[in-house]
Amino acid sequence: MKILVLGFEYLPVKVGGLAEAITSIAEGLASLGNEVVVFTPDHGRGLGEPVTTFKVSTFGEAVGVTVRKREEKGVTVYTIGGGILANRDVYGPGWEGMLKKAVLFGKATVGLMNELIAEFKPDVVHAHDWHTVFALGLLKKYFRIPTVFTVHRLNKAKIPANYFHEANLGELAPYPDIDPEHTAAYIADMVTTVGRSYLREEWDFFRHFEGKVTHVFNGIDCSFWNEELMENAALSRKERRERILRKFGLNDGDTFMFIGRFDRAQKGVDTLLHAIEILSKDPSFRDMRFLIIGKGDPELESWAKAVEQRFPGNVHVITKLLSREFVRELYGSVDFVIVPSYFEPFGLVQLEAMCLGAIPIGSAVGGIRDTVEDLRSGMESATGILVPPRDALALAKAMIRAGELEEETRELLRKNGKRHAREDFTWGNACRRYMRVYENRVDRAASFLH
Repeated sequence: MKILVLGFEYLPVKVGGLAEAITSIAEGLASLGNEVVVFTPDHGRGLGEPVTTFKVSTFGEAVGVTVRKREEKGVTVYTIGGGILANRDVYGPGWEGMLKKAVLFGKATVGLMNELIAEFKPDVVHAHDWHTVFALGLLKKYFRIPTVFTVHRLNKAKIPANYFHEANLGELAPYPDIDPEHTAAYIADMVTTVGRSYLREEWDFFRHFEGKVTHVFNGIDCSFWNEELMENAALSRKERRERILRKFGLNDGDTFMFIGRFDRAQKGVDTLLHAIEILSKDPSFRDMRFLIIGKGDPELESWAKAVEQRFPGNVHVITKLLSREFVRELYGSVDFVIVPSYFEPFGLVQLEAMCLGAIPIGSAVGGIRDTVEDLRSGMESATGILVPPRDALALAKAMIRAGELEEETRELLRKNGKRHAREDFTWGNACRRYMRVYENRVDRAASFLH
């Protein structure tokens, strides 16, 4: 099958988890014997060798477009540059810049497809997230190719209709303000999202596309998140933990780690900080250690630092980016990883943790609920502990309960977690399900099924 993938991020250009997801999907589809081509903005990176140039009229001027090409792991990647597509801010500059970049990318995909169509006509176009709505709409309009639209996370923003008119898609803009996610899903032949629970939690959106909507779980690359690659692989987990804590000026103790964006809207850092304050009044707090790692909301960063100052023997806060290799050392050393999100379409932290033997304690939402088997489900399959979202008291109680687990129980949870992540949530499984989506032989979500 010939597959064209559209995305605003593709490794090594990375803002969040989207880049790793799109790259893993493209490479996984290629490994199944498909011819896979990616179109993505260049974002000023200049990756690959120039292969063609042309001009595109947009926003009252003729913009020179340069297309570069490279081959990576069986995937042909075309990066499209020129004009605002050369700006290094992947989702900018600013909101207006982001929209102009999306329009130019859409028009440029038509120019590039015109040059490729004699040699490469896709059997399917697979577009990822709303930034590709103009490219998706134009490729469908001019080339009548079957399309799939994947929602990795709903943005729920509206954009002025004039951007659709500028993209030569005025027929898709009957109102002054347009929901680009709704539009992309409306014109696509199939709609997917990255988790079964997230699909149900956001059913108010996905119900509009009943009959063509399904889920495809993301995957995790356990070839990197692997204890055998750790610098301290030869040491016991307790010895690794002691070294890590000593590095941060803390004495040994049961260690709980949060790693992620300091984001009030999603990641639940405030719930964790409240839970630590609740725990501080419990005798078990004396033997608990907390590593809180992330950047983002300045108020949350200040709050985390204040908690660290109140409890310097228990809490260490890191507000800088860490290398993936060092994060791997952390996952392979701490006892528990806290994932207190308010919502999570899929989420990778809990799976990265399980790959390296850290036990997740997470909110029972979205992808966390889909990937973590709660301790109450039985020891044969349990991989962690689930709690209600936004409930600091429940989270505090779960951490006390986790600290009281016998080593034998912890080891079984680690064993189950490693197997669950490495066998059930592979990119190979994801790509085989995407193939069924492309071939129109996949199950659908229906409002009357529970």
